[in-house]
Amino acid sequence: MLERGREGPLGEQLGRFRIFRATAVRADPPFLPELGIARNVAIEAYEQLIAEGYLVGRIGSGTFVAEGITPGIGLRAAGTREASGRTEAAAPSGQDAPRAGDGASGLIRFDTGVPDLERFPRRRWARYLKEAAEEAEGRYDYRDVRGEEGLRREIAAFLHRSRGMRCEPDRIMIVSGSSEGFALAARTLKPQFDSVCLEDPTIEITGHIFLQSGYRIEPVPVDESGMRVHEIGTLPPGRLLVLTPSHQYPTGSILPIQRRLHAVQLAEEADAYIVEDDYDGDFRLKGVPIPPLYTLGPERVIYAGTFSKTLAPGLRLGFLVLPRSLAGKFAAFKEAANLRTPAVLQAALARFIRDGHLERHIYRMRAVYRTRRALLIEALNRHFGGRAVIRGDEAGMHLLVEFPDLDAAPEWSRSAEYGVVVDCVEDYCLQRGFRTRQIVLGYGNIREEDIEPGIERLSRFVRERGYGDGQPCRPVVRWPWET
Repeated sequence: MLERGREGPLGEQLGRFRIFRATAVRADPPFLPELGIARNVAIEAYEQLIAEGYLVGRIGSGTFVAEGITPGIGLRAAGTREASGRTEAAAPSGQDAPRAGDGASGLIRFDTGVPDLERFPRRRWARYLKEAAEEAEGRYDYRDVRGEEGLRREIAAFLHRSRGMRCEPDRIMIVSGSSEGFALAARTLKPQFDSVCLEDPTIEITGHIFLQSGYRIEPVPVDESGMRVHEIGTLPPGRLLVLTPSHQYPTGSILPIQRRLHAVQLAEEADAYIVEDDYDGDFRLKGVPIPPLYTLGPERVIYAGTFSKTLAPGLRLGFLVLPRSLAGKFAAFKEAANLRTPAVLQAALARFIRDGHLERHIYRMRAVYRTRRALLIEALNRHFGGRAVIRGDEAGMHLLVEFPDLDAAPEWSRSAEYGVVVDCVEDYCLQRGFRTRQIVLGYGNIREEDIEPGIERLSRFVRERGYGDGQPCRPVVRWPWET
């Protein structure tokens, strides 16, 4: 989005203060017809900038440049990185994650973290896998521990096209899913780092990995704008930071640009690193995907990507994009641990991406998830009305629902007695007792026809168990996996 008389995209103008904080920005500038820009395109651009935190909308006043954007941090560095090598190329397994309503139990499950497994292109994938196996001369020997060069090139080009990331293939490391990537980061950095700041609430497996690797856990609260990084203060030496900035799990919040810049600044000042978990950033359902935190500080961010959400978790394929200073260190540790991802799988995925099938699949699935999200929100509004507050619905495959007027929080696990299974946000928290009235509903692997009856069952459960029948919880401090 360009403004007459100024150079560079509007986002870069904001970051460099060519447009100053609190400056009013017209949502319908008069020069749009002259530039050949449709009004709805301009509106979408403004909505994207608001979502990323560059602009703020004030009812009755207009749209303004947001306060607190520190100039110079990350933006100039990100804008001067070299392009990736090539740009011309256009959780449980499926058996462990049944679709909602499957099986004799008749349960409708709003499971999170699982994509639509029925829409995985099995036949096409099988063909690519067969071709890779038949042409696998040399791939049955020990290969480059970083991963197949062809796949690393394709991932670099894909990230450039889809997320605006510029990274060389040599900085990419193939791993067997994001969990292995997190474990690799935790163990490789352990001699230098001994504690980690985690979002509270957070993905449970993340805490498991760092605890098992000997780290001390430092929880940082999450609000409607993601981790409250300003509460960290000064990041002391020896501490890492783990963030899900594009779609926080489980709250669904998006970290605004001010907090992103502050997080990168903390890491730079402490000579520390941020592990960015971009587990479902490709499925932004309003606007375009949020640029990763990596683009603001490529030498301070370890970017973790996965194909478990875009394709299927059973493939066990993911990747890390590493700071240049860490690439050799990670490779040496991975070599010593003999951690390798099957070369034939990598070759098949490289061709799959090269031929454009990954991006076409993502595009199709965005439409599917957008439809399911709309059906889910419609059902929630129909059965709960104003009693349910919906949050985090702009991206991904889940949303958070809060019931603020419940007399007491029900025992959410007992919803199965009503034929529906949901996740309680409390199960992901360190500070217990504050999110007992919040649940997370996944819609990635649920049939559309099961959404309405599932919410009807949930409504009966909440009506009968949530008003006067639950027991209030006192706040306690412990990890959900501790006994």
